[in-house]
Amino acid sequence: MLETMVKRWWLISLRGLLALALGIIMLVMDPLTAAELLILFIGVYALVDGIFALVVGIINRPPHRNRAWLIAEGIIGILAGVAILAAPLLAGAVIVYFIAFWALLTGILELVFSIAEWKYLPGAWMILINGIISVLLGGLILANVVAGAVLLVVIIAVYLVIFGLLLMLLGFSLKSIDVEKLRKEMIEISQK
Repeated sequence: MLETMVKRWWLISLRGLLALALGIIMLVMDPLTAAELLILFIGVYALVDGIFALVVGIINRPPHRNRAWLIAEGIIGILAGVAILAAPLLAGAVIVYFIAFWALLTGILELVFSIAEWKYLPGAWMILINGIISVLLGGLILANVVAGAVLLVVIIAVYLVIFGLLLMLLGFSLKSIDVEKLRKEMIEISQK
């Protein structure tokens, strides 16, 4: 699989470039428009990323033990992309509510755990603070779903910038690897 990644380094860099571009665009545009764009882009990105992963998984020769993971990732990405593009408003609402309820439930569990373990766990106060912040975040998102969506857009935009830069760097670092030397090293390692 590593050999395939080295040969197709540009696909990884392309993924990074797309993520970086979307992150920057989202940071400079109107937040509500950015939320709409984000939903559509997530659908397109999941679809295209799924296609790339599926292609790399299928053309990975000789069959590698990790090949099935790439194929599964590709199929899941394609299905997610199609579902999001078929119902973008529903997808956006589901994402916002899912994050709000996840934060609430996680926060409640952290509060309960920290109180139950207060006497025995030296760092229980940190879990308690985490729980409070999680409950507040979930509650704020549910109280004002639009503001919650805007907050999530900013967080996701920053993530996309960082993720995109790292993928681009990975792709370009793979470009410099000598495939023949890598193949020989992999054979030597497998013979040990």
